[in-house]
Amino acid sequence: MSTVRMSANLQYDIASNARDTYNVANPKREIPSDMGNKIYDKYLKERFETIQTFLLSEENKAVLHKKCTKIKPIGSLRLEIKYCDTEEQTDYNGVAKMVEVDRKINFDLPITNREITALLSTDPANDYHDHVVVLLQIDITGYGDDSVPSRDFIDLSCPLFSELVSIREHNDKVYNGGREYKQKVQETIASFTTLNQALKAWPALKDFVPQDKIDKVYEKVERKAKQQQQREAIEVQEQELNSVILTASLLGD
Repeated sequence: MSTVRMSANLQYDIASNARDTYNVANPKREIPSDMGNKIYDKYLKERFETIQTFLLSEENKAVLHKKCTKIKPIGSLRLEIKYCDTEEQTDYNGVAKMVEVDRKINFDLPITNREITALLSTDPANDYHDHVVVLLQIDITGYGDDSVPSRDFIDLSCPLFSELVSIREHNDKVYNGGREYKQKVQETIASFTTLNQALKAWPALKDFVPQDKIDKVYEKVERKAKQQQQREAIEVQEQELNSVILTASLLGD
């Protein structure tokens, strides 16, 4: 058995593979592909259609040049949810206490088969996007900007938002769990100076070890196994073969 040193690079590779294995065992949840369309249709479609009707109305034709507006496809919905959370903080006296903090989570959701009338820049050079990104901001802190759609506009108990938050919480848990698992593996293997020692103490570790390192560890073991196979093959005929040698030796004497 060859000795393989537990180098820093090897420890990094093992820990990274451990995290990949954790992610396979704990898959992240995907946001449904039609989530953007559903939220847009429920909360924004009517508003944008009202704006579109206004922009294309007869009374605005004299004000807006036809080159100032253009119907473009909506590419995505950027959803921003601002909310309150609590976390432990230490004051100047070293006393830990729970305080309220503002947090924000963002979602970029694709939208398909939806169009909007967009106001264009007076400078054609600035009109280089072939699609539009619409924004929906939700402030549920209770003291947010009144200009941002909030409780009067958004149904906070809507299953669509509940599903998004549930997916984000699950994926955050998977992410943090992967980091913790990787750290535990790093701490576990750090006490070994060789891979051989680590494999002997924790045989399942081989699932995280690069194959070339495993091959090197068991290099001589395979050689001995081959030697044993060759020996067993000889033993089948050894007596017969040796008898000729023995007879010739006796007759020679």
